[in-house]
Amino acid sequence: MPKFWFNTNNSGVQNGIDWDKRNFAEINAIVAYLWSKSTPQNLPTKNTNGNAAHGKEIVETKGCFGCHSVGPIEDTPEKPQTRRRHGYNLANQGSKVSANWIANWVAEPRLVRHDAKMPNLRLSDAEVADVSAYLVSLKNPEWEKKVPPQTDAKALDDVVFEFKRAGSTEAKAKEELAKMSADEKNLYAGEKLIGKYGCYACHNVPGFDKAQPIGTELTEAGSKLISQLDFGFLPIPHEREAWYNQKLHDPRIFDKGRVKRPDELLKMPNFGLNDEQVHSIVMVLTSMVKDKVPMEMRDVADSDVQEGRMLVQEKNCKGCHIVEGLGGDIRLILTKDNTQWPPNLNTQGQKTQPEFLRAFLKSPGDNKVRWWLDTRMPTFNFTEHQIAAIGKYFTRLDKVDWGWIDTDNPTTPENLAIGKEIFEGVQCGKCHPTAPGSTTAALATPAAAGAAAGGAGGPAPNLSGVHNRLRPDWVARWIGQPSAIDNTTRMPDFFVKDGKKVPFTPDKPGAKPLLDGDVDAQVRALRDYVYSLGAGGKK
Repeated sequence: MPKFWFNTNNSGVQNGIDWDKRNFAEINAIVAYLWSKSTPQNLPTKNTNGNAAHGKEIVETKGCFGCHSVGPIEDTPEKPQTRRRHGYNLANQGSKVSANWIANWVAEPRLVRHDAKMPNLRLSDAEVADVSAYLVSLKNPEWEKKVPPQTDAKALDDVVFEFKRAGSTEAKAKEELAKMSADEKNLYAGEKLIGKYGCYACHNVPGFDKAQPIGTELTEAGSKLISQLDFGFLPIPHEREAWYNQKLHDPRIFDKGRVKRPDELLKMPNFGLNDEQVHSIVMVLTSMVKDKVPMEMRDVADSDVQEGRMLVQEKNCKGCHIVEGLGGDIRLILTKDNTQWPPNLNTQGQKTQPEFLRAFLKSPGDNKVRWWLDTRMPTFNFTEHQIAAIGKYFTRLDKVDWGWIDTDNPTTPENLAIGKEIFEGVQCGKCHPTAPGSTTAALATPAAAGAAAGGAGGPAPNLSGVHNRLRPDWVARWIGQPSAIDNTTRMPDFFVKDGKKVPFTPDKPGAKPLLDGDVDAQVRALRDYVYSLGAGGKK
């Protein structure tokens, strides 16, 4: 939220105007207008008497920090946290909203706002109460002590008069102003000020549904003539880059030394950008030129990829996942154990069967794969079109088909026996459960799941449903060299050492490599055996 008031050209006393009084008159008028258009919500009364300490733990582990933060964010080039600004900073929530509002919002955001972008983390009533208790405890006592400034009657009259005069005569404006009550002046000024400052460009404001943007067109900002840029009286180089740099650091500075009426002043707000942010934006603005971009330099991604990327951006998937090599900001918070990291989605299109991906995106809670994760894939309430868009996006990136695929692998009993021998030889069961249903609460720990699988247990997906979940070609590729797909995985490279293929050899005296040392054949055999696991496994 940028700063509209108390900037270079509207603070203190300038040109005979007491801007401190005028600013508060404008702010109070906008508040009055918004308050008059608001509709009270009759939200259900929820239990908010939870355990704040446990609520803090939930916020920090269930995935909230993929989009949110509490207080300042440490952002460095090596550890970017950009995507954790996707959602509101949760600091001081207790000074802003009620515990009951928080509880309803956390339980089901769409019941509070039908168009809410926040997903549902499927928290229990007890967890909702704990999170509410924690968030409502985050207060700003000093801010709460502040007394809202009163509106100066003359300052409000000046604001209303200037708007009235803009579409009429001075005498008519004075006549209409004299007939208005204080409430009428506030509501009138509030509506006009929202239009003046363009608040509706970022917010949904009643009455401004069809209002047009107020900002300058930037499509060809890099080709704008120097003569079209107003440098005012500032001693800076008359260059496009220098002007944009100054404009982003202090948008109103160009009014310095000039005598203007309030309605003539520059009104771009100050976003408080630092030098690095300004440099990045200036680089983009100066690159936006009239010259046509050569075909070989254009983004030639097809419509499916473009739509999928936009959806991934909108839902902030990269806050938790790595997508196209970028993202995973939440990993910085979960560095204590990389087994708690949400999965890297590299090769996702080659990996997942379309029907399973559809079912998972539709209802993640009913199709959980990584049963040991504290971080929770939320329910986004995707439409069928959005699910298809995400699926097509991943498959187009990986150049595979989206839709029905054949998962029947031609194999033999002998091949399955060899695959089983390799499976037991490299001790897959120590980490992977293989018993159907071992993603239930009763098997929610590595030890318990491993016991069900006949192994020692470990944080790895259940293999009993691979035949319904993953694409055969990808499984073979993963088994062949997991690190080539995800260099942070704890799955060992059993068939590659020092960049060379290494066949599996049984650990017994005189044993020779299976399948005459053909690594690719061994990988396929292990893949086929994995596909045979679980009820209804593929043969």
